[in-house]
Amino acid sequence: MLCDFCGKSFDCSGIEINQTHICSSCELELISIEASDPDYPLWIERIKKVWESIRL
Repeated sequence: MLCDFCGKSFDCSGIEINQTHICSSCELELISIEASDPDYPLWIERIKKVWESIRL
């Protein structure tokens, strides 16, 4: 299985939300990112995709 955020191998220590897999590295990045970080908009888009999959 692969992480839906970074494409790397998904390990069981990551999280799964509605069949979306997030590896532990991405999970840590996600909870520590600041709004001032240049990658913040990218993470917001990734989360939007997860949210949209839940709503469908």
